Amino acid sequence: MCRKTIDSYILISAAFIAFGFLLCTGVQAGNMAITGIFPANNAVEICADTKLWITFSTAPTVATSGTLQICKASDNSTVYQLNLYSLPNPPVSTGWPYQINLNGRTINYQPFAVDGNTLEIYPSTRMDYNTAYYVKMTAGFCADANGNTSPEINDSTAWHFTTKAAAPAADHDYMVALDGSGDFCTLQGAVDAVNSSDPCRTLIKIKKGTYRELVNIPSGKDNITWLGEGNDVTIAAAYNRDAFNSGSDARSMIRCAANGFRAYNMTYQNTAPDNSGQAETIKHLGLQSIVKNCGFKSYQDTLCLNGQMYLNNCYIEGDTDYIWGSGTVYFDKCEMHCMSTQSYITQPRTAQDVNGFFMVDCNLTGPPGLAGCYLGRTTNNSYPYCQSVFINCILQKSMIMGVGWTVYMDVNTDTSHLRWWEYKSVDPCGNLIGTRARASYSKQLDDANALYWRDVNNIFGTWNPKALGELPTPSWDLQPADGTTGVSPGGVALKWAAGAEAVSHMVYFGTANPPDFACEQSGTSFATDVLFPNTTYYWRVDENDTSGQTSGIVYSFTTSSYGCSGQIASDLDNDCEVDFFDYAILAEAWTDGLTAIAQFAADWLICNREPASECWQ
Repeated sequence: MCRKTIDSYILISAAFIAFGFLLCTGVQAGNMAITGIFPANNAVEICADTKLWITFSTAPTVATSGTLQICKASDNSTVYQLNLYSLPNPPVSTGWPYQINLNGRTINYQPFAVDGNTLEIYPSTRMDYNTAYYVKMTAGFCADANGNTSPEINDSTAWHFTTKAAAPAADHDYMVALDGSGDFCTLQGAVDAVNSSDPCRTLIKIKKGTYRELVNIPSGKDNITWLGEGNDVTIAAAYNRDAFNSGSDARSMIRCAANGFRAYNMTYQNTAPDNSGQAETIKHLGLQSIVKNCGFKSYQDTLCLNGQMYLNNCYIEGDTDYIWGSGTVYFDKCEMHCMSTQSYITQPRTAQDVNGFFMVDCNLTGPPGLAGCYLGRTTNNSYPYCQSVFINCILQKSMIMGVGWTVYMDVNTDTSHLRWWEYKSVDPCGNLIGTRARASYSKQLDDANALYWRDVNNIFGTWNPKALGELPTPSWDLQPADGTTGVSPGGVALKWAAGAEAVSHMVYFGTANPPDFACEQSGTSFATDVLFPNTTYYWRVDENDTSGQTSGIVYSFTTSSYGCSGQIASDLDNDCEVDFFDYAILAEAWTDGLTAIAQFAADWLICNREPASECWQ
C-alpha cells in the first residue's frame, strides 16, 4: 500500500531543502541555520497525520513565547496553531495548555520534543486529504546555547506541502512510517482507520523509528496487530504520569480496551523519570491479547494488566509495582529487570476465583549488586485473593529478599487467602534457592501443582494462545527494494522484517525465477557470496512456524559491472580480465621483463580459475 520508497523520499527531501527552503525569500535571516525540514518544501503525498521536523545546525531549545501555524493554502485559514508558553517542569495537569483528543478521550500531551539538533512537532489536528498546506513560524521560536535564534518563516512559499490524494483503502493491512513512506505517520492514525467491531484481523506494520505519541485503542477496535521491525529499532516513547493526567486510564502511554490486541517486535517506553509516580507504558483491559519479543520500560507501574494477556520473550523493567492489575496474565520466558533497591515486581489485584499473574521460566535481573527487592506485595486487606506465581524462574539470590513477598501497611491483615506461590527458583548457575525464610503466607508448590499451573490451558480456560495454529504473516520491508539496480557484485546483505509469529525464515536465492532454496535461519539478514556482474538475481523469504510456512513475494535486483579499474596490476586494458590482450600490451611496452612477466603470471593464475571473481575481491 505504500506509495513512496524511502530512497525517493530522501532524494526529494534533499532537492527541495537545497533549492526550495534554504533559498526561498519567505525565510528571514536568523542566527540559527536551518539544515533540514520535513515535510520538504513543495513535497507531495504527505500523510494527513504527519508530524513536522526542523533540523538546525546547533541544538535548539524551544522558547517560552512564539507561534507556529499550519495554514490551508486555498484560503489561508489556520488549521493548527502552537503557541509557546512558560511551562512547568516537570509537566503538571493544572493549567497545562496542550491537549489532544484520542478517540473521544481528551488528555494533556507534549506537542513538541527536541532530539539532538532536531525539533519534532506533533500537531493535535488531523489534516485533510488532497489538500495543500504551508507552515509559518515566528522568529526566535528556538534558540541555542550561544543565544542564537531561529529565523522567521513568514509566507506560503517557504514551507509548503500537499497531503495524499485520498485515505488508504480499508483493507486490513496498513503501514506506519515516520518518513511518510507508509499509509500513516502515527500509530494513532492507523488505529483510527480500523473499523469498530470488525471480526477480521488488521495488520499494522510499523517501520523503524521513535514514535513520540500517546495512543488510545478504544473498546471495539478489536483484532489489531502491531508488527514492528525489531524491539531495538521500532520504539513508542512518550511522557505521561499521574500528576500529568490523573488516573490509570489517562496516565498510561498506551491505553488498550480492545479484545484480541497483539504486538510483536517493539519497545514501549514511558519517558517519565524515576520518582515520577505511576507512569504506565500500557494499560490493557481487553481479552485474548498476545505480546511477543517486546520491551516495556518505565519505573512505577510499568504494566497495568486488567485483561487477558500472554507474553513471550518480553523484557519488562521498573522499580515499584511494575507489573500490576487485576488481569489474568502468563509470562513465558520473559525478563523482569528491577531498577532499584526495594523494587516490587508484582502488585496483583486479583479477585476471588480469578487467576492472576504467572511467571514461567522467567529471568529476574537487576544491576550488579542490587539487593532488597521483592517478588510482590499487596496493601493491607485491599486484595485478599491476589495471586502472583513464579515457576522455574531464575533469580539473583542476593537481589530478592528472603521473605519473597511483603504486605504494605500490614495492620491486622488477613493473609489466609493470598496466592503467592513459587516452584524451584534457581540462581543463574542453576542452583536451587533456599526458601525457608519465605513469608509464612506464601507457598512452595509440589511437582504436580507446578506442572498443572505451568499449563496455559489451566490459566485461561478455553483460550490457549500457545495452540492457536496460526500461520505466520509474511516478512516485509525487504531490502534491497524490488527492482534495485547497480548492486555491487562484491556481494550484498539481504535484509527483511520478520512477520508476526515467525519462528524461522526460509531463504531462497539465485539467478532463476523462482529462486532455489538457500537456507533456513533465525536471523533476518542473509549475506550473499560474490555475485556475477550485470546479472539479475531473485530472492524471497518464507516465514515458518510450528503450524506451517507462509510463502513470501519474489524480489529481484541487478548487479553492476565490476568496479575493478586499477585494482589488478596486469589488467592493462581495464576490462576486468587478464588475457591475451593484456599480454600484447605488456609485450609492446616491454621494460623490466622478469618483474613484469612474474606479476602477469601470478595475475593470470588467479583470474583464470574458478571463481574468476577472486580478481576483484
